[in-house]
Amino acid sequence: NDLQRAENFYGTIMGFEKVIDVSFAKVFKISEGAHIGIVNSTDGYLRPSGDKPVMLTIIVENIEAWLRSLTEKGIKLKEELVTRKNPNMTTMIINDPENYVIEILQFNKKPYG
Repeated sequence: NDLQRAENFYGTIMGFEKVIDVSFAKVFKISEGAHIGIVNSTDGYLRPSGDKPVMLTIIVENIEAWLRSLTEKGIKLKEELVTRKNPNMTTMIINDPENYVIEILQFNKKPYG
């Protein structure tokens, strides 16, 4: 519910480097090749809930290859490939076996480093 509080936690408290800062979302580099993204309560895919919904975002280099691989393994998409402009990225949504939401994301133009 409080993006600024979460931004402070991941940036200041946890010490992760903020690599994307747009009005509705922040992405922090947690290690080489690993990032965590946080999104405000109104513009993201999920809304705040008492049961604390979680979305795991996996940033990949070739989303088409991921799509082929997942489809071949019988994984059904919750959301088809969608291209967004800010930041310039393509995403798809799946669920894991426990119904947690997983976003597979490819930056079409990497907005950092």
